[in-house]
Amino acid sequence: MKTSLFGTLLFGTLFALASCGGGSSGTGGTGMTFGTITALGSGNASVNGVRFSTSGATIVLDGSPATASNLRVGMVVTVSGSRSGSSGSATRIDVDDAVKGLVEAQADANHWTVMGQTVFVDDQTKFENNLVPGVRDFVEVHGLVVANGTISAGFIERKDPPFPAFEVKGFVKNHNDASRTFDIGALTVNYSNAIISDMPNPVGNAWNGLLVEAKGSTCTGTTPVCGTLNATKVEPNGPQLQEAADFEIEGFVTAVPPDVPSGSFKVGNQLVITTGSTRFEGGVPGDIALGVKLEVEGVLAGGVLTASKIEFRDSVKLEGDVANLGASSFSLNGLPGITVTANSLTEFRGGISGLGDLANGNHVQVRGRLGSGANVIATEIDRTSTTPDNRVELQGPIQSITGTSPNQVVTILGVSVNTAGVVFQDIDDSVITRDAFFAKAVVGTLVKARGSLNGGGGINWSEMELED
Repeated sequence: MKTSLFGTLLFGTLFALASCGGGSSGTGGTGMTFGTITALGSGNASVNGVRFSTSGATIVLDGSPATASNLRVGMVVTVSGSRSGSSGSATRIDVDDAVKGLVEAQADANHWTVMGQTVFVDDQTKFENNLVPGVRDFVEVHGLVVANGTISAGFIERKDPPFPAFEVKGFVKNHNDASRTFDIGALTVNYSNAIISDMPNPVGNAWNGLLVEAKGSTCTGTTPVCGTLNATKVEPNGPQLQEAADFEIEGFVTAVPPDVPSGSFKVGNQLVITTGSTRFEGGVPGDIALGVKLEVEGVLAGGVLTASKIEFRDSVKLEGDVANLGASSFSLNGLPGITVTANSLTEFRGGISGLGDLANGNHVQVRGRLGSGANVIATEIDRTSTTPDNRVELQGPIQSITGTSPNQVVTILGVSVNTAGVVFQDIDDSVITRDAFFAKAVVGTLVKARGSLNGGGGINWSEMELED
């Protein structure tokens, strides 16, 4: 059950820095971003909405020198450099994977087990040379740690012999200093002979909850399952900054109260607090919950990030009656062409624990992110009623605007919304004129449309508002 909280781009002076992986460190610099590569061009890489020039940049892949040709869409990187608006210039790019090891199992196309970690694979995951590995293949998985033992894969590469050392990132649980062991997901890590000089004092269970990286060359278990990793090195993972004038990080919400102080939450290993002046884009404070993907920007002081802006990456919202319910997906009455897909990262509310508890005609609210086409990958599914309800809601970026006033048609997720007779609202929910709305609403703008089902299976749209 999802728990609600309320009821990376770093630019500025960096006083101390440890990079997102591998334990590498540095000082100074005009800026840094921690996030996923979303596009690559000739001499540039896009991360967190900024297109960085890679010309002349030092590129490091898992601690070894590399070139721009080694970069791939879906890799998680730390970029040092400078930017102006949506353009920047990189001086250094550090790439670090999430797990290296044998594919131990593939329950289905979307749920793999690698080194005891659940690796979620969706239609946004990229594969080197489009080659999808199988069980017993050695793989290098790049992605973000979602929660204990769960990784959302952005890029996967099958490796040929000789294989590199095993590697895994995740949150420590069941730490036992006496036996020198801890668990990450279903994997046990034995650090009896490991270098741990960068870790805190291990006395007691002091490491529990820390985001770490463990490396080793040998496993105890029956191939392909590595039951215990005999680590040669254990070190902190994730941004280790303490002070920064302007800091932004991309990641999943991994902790909310009571596991962290009231009014705060964690993205990856980063503690975040909000203030009355924090600006929210694509959601509201009540939407911050475990597993939600965010970009957070603000001032970092004493290791705590005070957010000036929080952007929800899963900004698609839907409401309607369930139709065409299947084992892993469904559609909504009145929203033809949109498929809602649930996966191992989806949280369920409203008395349900999975799609098996739903039925056609149940009324639900869905939050998620765009997959390919009009596929919505659900972050959260909340059943609000077991009986049908004619209310319909559709939130997403504008794909096109056709027609002329007063009959403009706005297309959202492939659904054509006829705005004749619609009441328009601004970001602050105040009513505005049609002209004022379309002066601000352009292709790519996030908007929300509300309406009700009519007897013919269509929707009578009544409201449309701008979303921040």
